[in-house]
Amino acid sequence: MEITKIPTAVAAFDSIIKGGVPEGSVVLLIGEPGAGNWEFSITSASKLSIARKYPDRRNTLLGGYLENIYIPGKTCYISITKNESEVKRMIDLSLEKDLSQALFERFIIKDLSNLYFKNSFIPKSWSKTGSIFDQPEGKDILEEIVKFLNDNGNDSIIILDSLTDILTSKQINESALIDMIKGLVKISKKWNSIIYLLLTEGIIDTRLELLISDIVDGILSFKWYSSEKYSSRFRYLYVPKFIGVMPHIEEERVIRFKTQVDYSNGFIVTYTEKIR
Repeated sequence: MEITKIPTAVAAFDSIIKGGVPEGSVVLLIGEPGAGNWEFSITSASKLSIARKYPDRRNTLLGGYLENIYIPGKTCYISITKNESEVKRMIDLSLEKDLSQALFERFIIKDLSNLYFKNSFIPKSWSKTGSIFDQPEGKDILEEIVKFLNDNGNDSIIILDSLTDILTSKQINESALIDMIKGLVKISKKWNSIIYLLLTEGIIDTRLELLISDIVDGILSFKWYSSEKYSSRFRYLYVPKFIGVMPHIEEERVIRFKTQVDYSNGFIVTYTEKIR
């Protein structure tokens, strides 16, 4: 059975995993604060947007593997606590104009911040989006996510920002969230999409973190590393689990990927450490 892949558009990573991740993958991007999980997601979405628009740039952007790949037609960004202007500001501050503008061309954002802060002590003026047309009709964040993805999830790069916000909200039932993730894993196999779920490491208890890790198709782990030998810290990417990807990681004898966040290029792999 030939599997279509969706590139991550982190070229040095895609070159190791032979073109990308299996289409329909639900990927947990779990990381220490600032270690790169969010930057990975927006870099992937922005560079895939460029590759979609400019086919002649695909070889450079996608690590040289162009057979049996698929580039989704749009990006769906689900924000739990930030409104659209805040999300776009973060992206503009993190990526150069060429990358950010390509991302925004086919960019659908679901802003759930009003619903998140609805029953909190935070003044409405702090969380108000300024638009009356994108106010969630329902009362449940998870239901709104499911409705949005049911309408827009196919043929998409989907970024859920973030599981951290959902899991630290008193509004969310843990069992309902687990059911939603299981549902995403099932429906994603019928969509021409990739789903990135962002989670900060160490926020939830080990049992729940392991449960979510067991459900998803793949995990990319982002960590900081420092030692007494060096005066600076380094970012690393690990792949502890990934259906359809691990055989390539093990074949290449990869231990971890040294990474960097660059304004001009986004999230990049600078060095691949292998077993000697």
